[in-house]
Amino acid sequence: MKTLNIIGSGRVGRACGRMWARAGVFEIQDVLTRSRASAGEAVKFIGAGRAVGHLDEMRGADVWMIATRDDAIVPSCRTLAGSGKITPDDIVFHVSGATPSSDLQPLKESGALIASVHPIKTFTDPETAVQTFPGTFCSVEGDAEALKVLKPAFEKIGAKLFDIIPELKPVYHAGGVFSCNYLVALIEAALRAHEKAGIPRAASLEALEPMVRETVDAIFDRGPAKALTGPISRGDAATVKRQLAAVSSWDAEMGALYRGLGLVAVALAEADQRIDAQRAALLRVALSHGEA
Repeated sequence: MKTLNIIGSGRVGRACGRMWARAGVFEIQDVLTRSRASAGEAVKFIGAGRAVGHLDEMRGADVWMIATRDDAIVPSCRTLAGSGKITPDDIVFHVSGATPSSDLQPLKESGALIASVHPIKTFTDPETAVQTFPGTFCSVEGDAEALKVLKPAFEKIGAKLFDIIPELKPVYHAGGVFSCNYLVALIEAALRAHEKAGIPRAASLEALEPMVRETVDAIFDRGPAKALTGPISRGDAATVKRQLAAVSSWDAEMGALYRGLGLVAVALAEADQRIDAQRAALLRVALSHGEA
């Protein structure tokens, strides 16, 4: 069994570490985080490994997982590359969706095989993530020899893998941001709009929940175009123009959000032939109303 060291064991590192330990995929060896105490907590959650307080304490390993924040990946990489702990053909990978494995180049120059595996999943709670991980899609890229080890390791804990073009990872990751992070932001925008109209947040959230859940179900059952409803799907340019004016008058940033998403919705409705070219043009004019 190959040994695994984990650097920066946040939610993803902890969840994967526990699953690999339970499945006998890797021998979890040393875990390093920003403090020995947090490393101890990570080891306790994983159920295996040794907490360390400094890179100098880490032993050599067959595989190194960098599970830090994105902005700490390159610094961690450089520190590890300069530590003298990497031996030829060691595998080093990170789990960022926005960062290409090529950012680990200093490690490659030290003889390591480099790669990236990114789970398309929220890790708000590592315990829940462990329970719901099977079936999670993960993007992979990097050195072929590294992926020969990493792909089976992730498949054994239930991942479904697909290749990604490294240079386009920022755009790929933005897709996840749109669908997850910005979905949260959109619901917040809706709550603020209702608050402006005099509806308390708690009541608004309760009222919106059935519609939002039905919409999400419709998106994945029938596709975005068929799930689209509302004034744009009907070609109602007058309503769109009136809403944009009201929202922009209340909050210019919300107006810009309404306009940008509206243009995406117009293109979607036109492509699906929900509206013809003439109505699409009228909607685009309506959405340009009040634009600086």
